[in-house]
Amino acid sequence: MKLTRFGTWTGTGAARIAAALFIGAACGLAPPASADDQAPTGPVAPRKPGVWSLTSENDMFGSGTDRNYSNGVRLEHVSAADKVHPGLKWVAARLPWLEVERTDLRQGFGLSHAIFTPEDITLTSPNPQDRPYAGWLSFSSTVIATDIEKGVQDTLQVNLGIVGPSAGGEFVQNNWHKMLGIPGAQGWDHQLKDEPGVEIIAQRLQRLNKVDLLFGLEADFGGHAGFALGNVRTYANTGLTARIGWDLDSGFGPPRIRPALAGAGEFIPGTNENPWGGYAFVGVDGRAVARDMFLDGNLWRDSARIEDRRALVGDLQAGVVVHYRDVQVAFTWVNRTEQFAYQDGPQRFGAVSISVAH
Repeated sequence: MKLTRFGTWTGTGAARIAAALFIGAACGLAPPASADDQAPTGPVAPRKPGVWSLTSENDMFGSGTDRNYSNGVRLEHVSAADKVHPGLKWVAARLPWLEVERTDLRQGFGLSHAIFTPEDITLTSPNPQDRPYAGWLSFSSTVIATDIEKGVQDTLQVNLGIVGPSAGGEFVQNNWHKMLGIPGAQGWDHQLKDEPGVEIIAQRLQRLNKVDLLFGLEADFGGHAGFALGNVRTYANTGLTARIGWDLDSGFGPPRIRPALAGAGEFIPGTNENPWGGYAFVGVDGRAVARDMFLDGNLWRDSARIEDRRALVGDLQAGVVVHYRDVQVAFTWVNRTEQFAYQDGPQRFGAVSISVAH
């Protein structure tokens, strides 16, 4: 069975609407569309509430090291389906790839923090052939459009933040190490300089029809494609995911911290009749990378940088997602290929998330 087309997502088109979507999605407290417009007229539909999610990614969950992508934390909120700013509905109605009348629109916002370090954090003068120290603190605004009937989910996310000392990477890492009784990293004086960061990220997920198996199990298979534009990262990506479990319609995948293959941070809770659901998954994601500030260094200022960054990077991931009523937990194990020539093998890390519907 063929995937439906991923649609035409261009950098120019995304840039034209990103500002409008960012402002609208960030207005989480703005008046939603009226309740009269959303009253059900047919059979009772599944509850699609807002969701809070907390995600932690750390190499201690994978290889047990403290290097490369060392730590990431993200707190995000996604609105209930169609509880969005009226301006977003106006914009969505003018996007040719959306069928608004059968699409669930959500808006969200998030706060993320990430830390990157070289392999040997005991050196006061880091190895110039290793990745530089860097912190990345960002606020994101997200718009999600989900067509359950067609198995399609589109996500547009805008990240605004700061890379450099003001992101607090040294403060977070060394104080955390101090709490654990671990020596702190010694080379933060050589981290990337302060620089505002901007990313525009677009992604389309496309699921195929489910296959019913024994014991009530279901299986599905899907593909994704997307891109990112900005001074922090610029890349194009695509990949595949397979899942097996119960209640696969509850979501498209667990929340993650991009550039990983990430779900949109929403899920459909269990009901009184079927409170439990869950699935195991395995997937691959490949990226053609034109820019990565955490390897290429600052764009506008002189800084440490890697001269031999890999243009192609791949992730192999596997994990488990379980939900009970309004709570979902997930664990994902990730194997990421080498990102530069002198990297000592692929990186392995894990991601843990908890999501609460309300």
